[in-house]
Amino acid sequence: MADPVEILAQLLSPQQAATLDTVGRRAWEAAARALQHIQGSAPVVTLGQARLVMPEEIQGEFAEPHLAIPIELSTDNDQSAVAYLVLPTAPAAACLQTEADNPEDQEQQTLVVASTILGQVIQALNQDVFASSSNGLILSFDDVTANTMPATLGGLDDACLYLTASIAAAQSLPIALVLPGTFLDIVAGSMASTLAEPPSAETPLITQEDLEAAELLDVELQRIEDPMPSHQQPEPPRTEPRRAAPPPKEQPPVTAQRARFTPLPDPAPPEHISGIELLAGLEMNVTVELGRTRLTVAEVLSLGPGSVIELDRIAGEPVDILVNDRLVARGEVVVVDENFGVRVVEVVRRSHEIEEPEPVA
Repeated sequence: MADPVEILAQLLSPQQAATLDTVGRRAWEAAARALQHIQGSAPVVTLGQARLVMPEEIQGEFAEPHLAIPIELSTDNDQSAVAYLVLPTAPAAACLQTEADNPEDQEQQTLVVASTILGQVIQALNQDVFASSSNGLILSFDDVTANTMPATLGGLDDACLYLTASIAAAQSLPIALVLPGTFLDIVAGSMASTLAEPPSAETPLITQEDLEAAELLDVELQRIEDPMPSHQQPEPPRTEPRRAAPPPKEQPPVTAQRARFTPLPDPAPPEHISGIELLAGLEMNVTVELGRTRLTVAEVLSLGPGSVIELDRIAGEPVDILVNDRLVARGEVVVVDENFGVRVVEVVRRSHEIEEPEPVA
């Protein structure tokens, strides 16, 4: 595989390419920690190909069913760009164990699980990597869509870095990254001043352990080599001739070495957890939407106590239930003790078809 740094240097400056290489390594370390926390095992990445392309050149790479995830980048000075993470649907369903007989159900379940995991990874990247950026760089991801990459690439005119890789944990998952030049340029500019410069070849590398060992050795040698001060030593009587001082006793050589500790035993491998159970502890935002409407600025300014806003939903019509801003079901408003609640009556498929309402117990 061609070196991504050399390829980046064809699109950006060598300094920017080196910065992006460092950022990429730190980003993978943060992502790997997040995935290990979720799945219980450390993932391993294997790079495939890396090449500089125009978007239309790779439209044919996405003929098979896939999930397209737009990763949005924004900064405090109103810079923004979008990159794309692409997962083939069937391998993603096998890896996330969301396989189903109905292709629409499999696509929907895979989409929800992949979105939830990616949300945790993006949060880790923002906290561990991009929090130190010079201009408030932050990542987010928009609505995940199915089989849309050919059309998306047709609307791009920016040269891109095209990366393929395989992430292996319990199973292997091939992925593809499409990184437009604008996206890479913003990341390089935002992170250049926060990355520490590597030490020069002439600078000796001394660890804290070396310093502590040197201090210990210096103290021990000083105790042995420094005799008692001359003004504290008793002089022999002047009436007797001075006797020759006995030869100094040879002191055993002082040696210093680092402490050795018994290594800790390897942790027991976690039990394999399958399917949605991997995400059982993750929290998701659930929103119930009663209805919507559109108002002019004048109408908004005229609102006050007692104003009534008419919504676009008929009284008694089911309300929408959204999970992470995605419509997943509809229900009816009920009262639970002294709180409002919603009883689910319809489940919405990805294709927006509605299942027959199940009997309510």
